[in-house]
Amino acid sequence: MRHSTGATSRFGGPHGRHGWTAPSIRTATFNRTTPFTWTVLFVSAALFVLVGAPVGMAGGATAAPGTLTVAALGDSYSSGEGTPPFEAAFASCRRSAGAWPRLLATLDPPATTVLHAACGGATTEAMTEPQRGSSPQLDQLRALPTPPDVVTLTIGGNDAGFSQVMFSCVAWKCFWDGDDRRRRDYVEDVLPDVLVATYKEVKAAAPHSRIVVVGYPTIVPRSQSDNTCRWLDKSERRQLASLNNALNRTIHRAASEAGVEYVSTDRSLRGHEMCTKDSWVNPIGLFGASRSLSAHPSRAGQEALAKTVHKALFDDR
Repeated sequence: MRHSTGATSRFGGPHGRHGWTAPSIRTATFNRTTPFTWTVLFVSAALFVLVGAPVGMAGGATAAPGTLTVAALGDSYSSGEGTPPFEAAFASCRRSAGAWPRLLATLDPPATTVLHAACGGATTEAMTEPQRGSSPQLDQLRALPTPPDVVTLTIGGNDAGFSQVMFSCVAWKCFWDGDDRRRRDYVEDVLPDVLVATYKEVKAAAPHSRIVVVGYPTIVPRSQSDNTCRWLDKSERRQLASLNNALNRTIHRAASEAGVEYVSTDRSLRGHEMCTKDSWVNPIGLFGASRSLSAHPSRAGQEALAKTVHKALFDDR
């Protein structure tokens, strides 16, 4: 794996210290010859996903004695952005009771999420810097009266600009003018050092907790024969799958280097990816409420992710 501590991203990479998001209202479909002006729309939609609004300290349930306790940090893939309704107190983070960290309590044996600090649009900077009015996620972790048994984390997809890619697929095309190569270079050359530093900061904030980094699920069909989306051609489907795999490889290797655990969710949604007949992922929409749900697991998808992580927490020790 290549490392480059001095490189900078050309598409929304790190800033400052160092340095992807229940049925949707509508899925927008476009002819592949859509005018270039649609790109303005997808950029605006992408920014909506990446940028939320202020929230305060995240709440959590009280664990019964002897119950495994979990603090869930990270981005929309832990906040539950695809499963409304969202908690009113944390609406800008689109944090849901249907998120997989919260569903761990419904499995046997149960695990109680005592802190649900994950927020839609979070990048690695949200660990140590205020995120649109909320406290840094690691500050929220440190403020817990009792250290959790486990800290889970999904992060890196927004650093790599995955949401822009997905909106671009619908509005125009997934990649253009070397964009695929630029994003892959960022994921392979810049993001590793960013993630290693982030994981070590989480370890320092919870030195007595088990740190579990959770990878991103595959959300596009594994075969073109399963693809029901007219906007996603064979080449682009392969490119998206390849980029997602590269991101997860980087996350896995960074976790190993930082001395924390990694849980793969690659197969959690198998056969139920976005653009399949029985999808557990919300379709991409550019308008209204559907845009914030785009490309995020629905309730069935969240349940599948919860089962994967639960197995790692209890069966894989």
